[in-house]
Amino acid sequence: MTTKRVETVIVGGGQAGLATSYWLKQHGREHIVLEKADRSGHAWRQRWDSFTLVTPNWTFRLPGAEYAGDDRDGFMPRDEIVAAFEHYVAGHALPVSFGVDVTAVEPLTDRPGYRVRTTAGDFAAQNVVIATGLFQRAKIPAFAAELPTDVLQLHSEGYRNPTSLPPGAVLVVGSGQSGCQIAEELHKAGRRVFHSVGGAGRAPRCYRGKGYLRVADPGWLLRPHARHAPLAPSAVRS
Repeated sequence: MTTKRVETVIVGGGQAGLATSYWLKQHGREHIVLEKADRSGHAWRQRWDSFTLVTPNWTFRLPGAEYAGDDRDGFMPRDEIVAAFEHYVAGHALPVSFGVDVTAVEPLTDRPGYRVRTTAGDFAAQNVVIATGLFQRAKIPAFAAELPTDVLQLHSEGYRNPTSLPPGAVLVVGSGQSGCQIAEELHKAGRRVFHSVGGAGRAPRCYRGKGYLRVADPGWLLRPHARHAPLAPSAVRS
């Protein structure tokens, strides 16, 4: 199979990959985005039925497509998020190749650059941008294999709604945004819920009548330990 040459290969078609593609196109730079999924917004499609953004709509700021609706302080539902990504790719005619899995990135031996090996053939690129995200793999503890086989175990990625679970009490493990949203939905549906909490904090959506991002300490995200940490209640102040 012939190796295709391109100036820049972007691995991953999520927010970071699409934003990078947008700016490269604005500057007339040759590139391609390789996305393993078959459609835009794959990570968001895996969320449960009632999922919404955990940040207000006004924070949805892909370059060239800031939120322009009439509910700036609302929380966009899953299907609207997915549609926004589909429109973004189509509206800006971004060069995204779907259904292409990148299997390796290696230095070229005869000149500067990289060989990007994929299920659709190899690419020779001067630049490679890795935009695959940080949180795309489920983390299942080893002891989960020791639980009785009649206990249904689901990662949040596999949860859809309360009716998809068998009768009985539910243990939700994790107190990040996903765990709290799912526990709240199950509780409102009349299920008996046990919520196992850990070190992941959860900021309230509103604090004293304002969205928490409007009252957050502006220096909080500049602290190294906070850059990749869950939002913690200490980030909100009066």
